[in-house]
Formats: sequence, structure tokens, C-alpha cells
Amino acid sequence: MSVFPPTSPAKSAMPLDEIWQALVNDQLVPFFQPIVNLADRKVLGAEALARWHHPALGVLSPVTFVPVMEERGMMRELTELILEKSLYACRDWLDSGYDLFVSINLSGLSLADQQLPAYIAQKARIAGLPPANLMVELSENTLRQHWDTAAPQLMALRAQGFGVAVDDFGVGFGLEQKIDNRCFSALKMDRAFVHGAASNSHLLSILSESVALGEKHGLTTVAIGVEDAADLAVLTEIRCTAVQGYICSPPLPAQGLIPWISAWENG
Repeated sequence: MSVFPPTSPAKSAMPLDEIWQALVNDQLVPFFQPIVNLADRKVLGAEALARWHHPALGVLSPVTFVPVMEERGMMRELTELILEKSLYACRDWLDSGYDLFVSINLSGLSLADQQLPAYIAQKARIAGLPPANLMVELSENTLRQHWDTAAPQLMALRAQGFGVAVDDFGVGFGLEQKIDNRCFSALKMDRAFVHGAASNSHLLSILSESVALGEKHGLTTVAIGVEDAADLAVLTEIRCTAVQGYICSPPLPAQGLIPWISAWENG
């Protein structure tokens, strides 16, 4: 159940001055999309996804503000805001008896900060959130471009007990040899390979290879963007660990996640 209206279909970017006002007025918030274990339907955690709770237009998707923030060098502010709000939301879930992790997207800009592991550890400690309840995600493309910078930071995060996921896995080439549990705890397979996998042997082969790679290194495998029951069935057959997508739930506001989980797990 969502306490906010559905995401607005607006596609064009909003003016910079309105985006600044959104930051000042605390209108940029994380919504959370559940990640569900395929074996037992248990909700493992949720990915934080930035939304704009616009006072006149309703809930706006990232396409209306993230490109402008990237262009104007404002992504650090957005990342820090979503991280902090997500940590406290997850702490609230724990206090309510739900042992979930929250997953946060980081950019290449985040990797440029050599103090990233210490910063994340400090923020989690202040929020009272155990490291095991926070996962950071970096896209496969970002990791390929910044691997020399990323590797020691990822190992430091893993050593402290934080989860680290490769997001959009399978899009490119060259990262497979670097996948192991020293740097990562999860692989999130790109939606481009999930949609239509039930009827496309090439896509299914890519997914199967990704799942096998994850199993080899003891990593959780997550298929993202799952919308179709047939695709869900083949993901179960190839032993994918978990799924994330509208077939389970759209992104929800923090206070809507626990009621949804209760209904889902009792449904």
C-alpha cells in the first residue's frame, strides 16, 4: 500500500531552481522496491530509488531531476540524502521486527572519494544500522571504468561486513574475471536480459551463465525488472536467488513497505 500517489508519467526534466527548492524543502525521498527470495517468497531487502514528492505534480521519477543534477554536479548531495534517509528507514524496519537490508546506488563520483568506506561506516553507525543491513550497488559499466579505484574500496566495505552488488550485470564485457566474494556479495542481472528470457534462448543462456558465476563465488543473484510470470518461472528453474520488479511490487514509500510485506508473505 502506498501513501503517496502513483509516479507521475512526466518525462521532461524540471528547471534547476525547482530542483534546488526540492532539496531545500526535503521533497527528494527514497522509495523502496522489494527484493524477494524465489525459494520461499521471503522479502530479503529493498533497493532505494530516488523520487521527488512534488507538492503540485505528485511523485516524479528520477528522469525529471537526476540528469539535471548530474549536469550541475549535484549528485553528491542527492546520494548523501538518499543514503541517510534509507539508513534510518532500514533502522525503523529492524525496530519493527523486519530484518531487511537496504540497497543504495553509488556512482563513479562516489568512488573518487578514498574515504568512501569510512564515510559509509560512519553513517551506518550513526543510524544504528549493522553493516549486514546495508548493500551498496555500482553498475557494471562504472566498475569497468573505475576498477583500479574501486577494488580496494569494495574490499574494505566487504571486510567491514557491508554488502556490495554489481548492478546491471551482463551489459558489457571484461568484469567476469574480477567477480569474487572479496569484493562482492551479489550480482544483479540487467533487465535487458530478463525481459523475454522465457522465449529467447540467447537471453536465457546469458542469465544462466550469470547465475552460475554467482553460485561459483557464493554470491546472491538477483534478476531485476521482472514483470512476466513466464520469465519468473525460468529464473526459478536456473536457480536465481531472488527477483526485483513489478511482478512483486512497484517502489514503495518507506512507511508502505512493512504493510506490503505483511500482505505479501501472508498472501
